[in-house]
Amino acid sequence: MKKKFAYSAIFFTLYSVFVVALMPASWVMSYVTLPKNVAISAVEGTIWHTKINQVMVDGVVINKVQSDLSLLSVLTLDPEVELTFGDALINGPEGFLTLSGLTSDIVVEDAQVYVAANTVAAQLNLPIDLVAHEQLQLNIARFVVGAPICNELEGNIKWRKAGVTAFEEQVSFGALSATLSCEKGELVADIDPNNNLGLSYRAELKQGGRFTGSGYLTPGAKFPEQLRPVLSFIGKPDNQGRYRLKM
Repeated sequence: MKKKFAYSAIFFTLYSVFVVALMPASWVMSYVTLPKNVAISAVEGTIWHTKINQVMVDGVVINKVQSDLSLLSVLTLDPEVELTFGDALINGPEGFLTLSGLTSDIVVEDAQVYVAANTVAAQLNLPIDLVAHEQLQLNIARFVVGAPICNELEGNIKWRKAGVTAFEEQVSFGALSATLSCEKGELVADIDPNNNLGLSYRAELKQGGRFTGSGYLTPGAKFPEQLRPVLSFIGKPDNQGRYRLKM
């Protein structure tokens, strides 16, 4: 009797593993409630290796999303997913990251994302029409989701060949970069002041998606000549030649 029970238990365990291993990802996703600003299409594969043709977040399309779920992480009760997305031949963000903490505080690690600078500019509701050129590179060593936005953040953003076209004129800024951190639960970006614009600026993303920022623009020898006529619209410089910037 004990042997029969043991055999039945082994069979049931193996059958359960087999069912889970082959469980269609599309069936699982049908039970997931997505945020209103997120939409997905064409889900294929199993929960262990999933392919999603497109993910749309706030109008931004992310193509060819693939996820791999680690079996070892499931056994240790801390599911870890490796995500890759995008394609060099298709418009849209491209990169990879590791996602864990799915049963507690979500953690993003070892992320590297490339996105067209103009995709970001289009989301900023700028007062003038412009086209931003080249790509932004987002690097995140570790990001822990918290209240209101984060508990921890270590990363940076790089715009290696920054430039825009505005008023039918193309302006190059050189390289721009910013350090990302988390302070009191809010996301903070500090621009490296060592740049051709003489720009020093701190931007903060607060609860509810509200942006605030302040800094200075200190035109120097490398400041783009095409932008000098615009300085008068910013205001008057202080006694150190700095123009105050605030949002």
